[in-house]
Amino acid sequence: MKKLILLCGLLAFGPLWAAGDFLKTMTPEEVAATGLQKLTPEELARLQAVVERYKTGEVAAVRQAAEQKVVVAEAKARVAETKAAATAEVPPPVPGEKKPSWLKALITLDKASKQPDSNDAFETRIAGDFKGWRRGTVFNLENGQRWQADSTGDYVTPPSPAPKVKIYPGMLGTFWMEIEGVRPRVRVKPIRLE
Repeated sequence: MKKLILLCGLLAFGPLWAAGDFLKTMTPEEVAATGLQKLTPEELARLQAVVERYKTGEVAAVRQAAEQKVVVAEAKARVAETKAAATAEVPPPVPGEKKPSWLKALITLDKASKQPDSNDAFETRIAGDFKGWRRGTVFNLENGQRWQADSTGDYVTPPSPAPKVKIYPGMLGTFWMEIEGVRPRVRVKPIRLE
C-alpha cells in the first residue's frame, strides 16, 4: 500500500522534480500548498528559469538598469530646466556695447571700498528676481552695473526677489560675487560699470 501511495505521488509530482533544483527542494506538502501541481511541465520550466535568474542576480541587474535609466532621464530633465531658466536670465548682447577693461573694474572697486562698512568689496542688490546662474548669466544690479557669471558650475534656486550681493576682488584679476541666502559664491567679470 505504501508503495502504491509513493508511486501515485511520483506520478502526480514527477514533472515538478524534472523542472529543476528549486522545485526539488520543496516537500510534497509545500507543492500542494502552493498549487504548483496544477502547472504544466512547460509552466514549471518557466518558473524554474525565473527562479534561477533571480538567484543569479539577473532580475536585480535588470531592475538596477531600469532605475539607472530613470535617474539619467531625471538628470537630463533637470539640466534642461536649468538651461531654460538660465537662458531666460541672459539678455541678448547690446549692439555696440563696449566691455570695460579690468583696470576700470579695479578703479570702481577701489572707489567702492572707500565707502563706510566696506573694506575690499561693495554691496548692492540684484535688480529683479534671482533664479540662479550658469556660465554666461548676466546679473543686472540696482546700481546700474552688469556682471557676468564666469564660473563653470550651475546653480538653480526658486526665485528670490532682489537679494543683496557683495562683489569683491580675488587673485589674478578675478572677482567673486556672494549672494544673500546662497551658500556657493560665483566668479564674475564686469560687463558694464557705471
